[in-house]
Amino acid sequence: MQKTTAETTISLAAPQALLGQFVAHMRDDHGMFFNVSDDGAHSFENDGYRIELRPQHLGLRIRLEAPDEHAMSFTKEGIVHHVEEFDTAAAESIRWNNEQAAIGNTPENFRVLTVRKSEQVFDGMQRVTLHYPDIKTLQTRGIHLRLILPCDPSRVPVWPVMGENGAPVWPVGADQLHARYVTLKNIRADLEEVDIDIVRHGTGVVSQWAQNAAAGQLAGAMGPTGMDRLPPAKSYFVAADGTGLPAVAQLLSRLPQDAVGDVVVALPETVNHHSYLPHSGLNIHTLSPDEFEQNVVAMAERLTQQGETGYAFFAGEFANAQSLRAHFKKGLGLDKTTQISATYWRREH
Repeated sequence: MQKTTAETTISLAAPQALLGQFVAHMRDDHGMFFNVSDDGAHSFENDGYRIELRPQHLGLRIRLEAPDEHAMSFTKEGIVHHVEEFDTAAAESIRWNNEQAAIGNTPENFRVLTVRKSEQVFDGMQRVTLHYPDIKTLQTRGIHLRLILPCDPSRVPVWPVMGENGAPVWPVGADQLHARYVTLKNIRADLEEVDIDIVRHGTGVVSQWAQNAAAGQLAGAMGPTGMDRLPPAKSYFVAADGTGLPAVAQLLSRLPQDAVGDVVVALPETVNHHSYLPHSGLNIHTLSPDEFEQNVVAMAERLTQQGETGYAFFAGEFANAQSLRAHFKKGLGLDKTTQISATYWRREH
């Protein structure tokens, strides 16, 4: 498969300092472990993506590979965002060698969605149905999208436009936007219609939007993106709390019928998992939402075995994700190609 590449060199007085901060952040907060070559270059490679950071005299050279131009746009933005966390001026100075985005226009992968309806699927879960232009051609790109909402729902949205450094420029002040990744639970491509399921909780921007969404309201979206299926494996372990339930449903629906393994999900006791998750050959185990965080790691340790579990997936709270990533790697001997433990949210203590 022909990959898309992009390169930039950031002028820096102390490139090693930024390199160290960047790599440590990606390791500690995102579970990305970089390989280090003899010449000091740091590289990470997974699922068709590759990032290489090479310190030079007064500069840091960054080279990216992605499956296609659409995926590359997300990758570039991610690099700019993480560099910006440590050096704003350096992030603003980035110029990619083959930038194709039209400066000042909305990103290529941006669409305006229109709410058709909102309803409670079960206790604790709200479903918003949206009109999604072009989803028939876009759906092969992945199962996740970045949902974009005005922080002040009373304002007419001002959408992001592309900047010179390959990342969108987001409005500030009263027009500030809130963005969060969500999963497409159902796609009805012929109707240009999708469902997204959002956990009902507290005062979160997306949760409140979902509960109050009315027909005709507008929302922005970038995507879809991300993995769309689990790779072939001898046996699977899949787990998720409410935030990851839509992803589990999508991934199970795309497994072959002879796939085996175990699934652990957070569902209210009043909900039959057959009503939400598609049929599969995996054994389904449910925990109540109140019990999930405290018990999912122990269940994972009981249901998995090194040499038997071929692929492991988790989506949910940060502390759970860290604990399960350690179990997947150390307890099961899985590497970056055979496990994902993704943080979908972080509990505030």
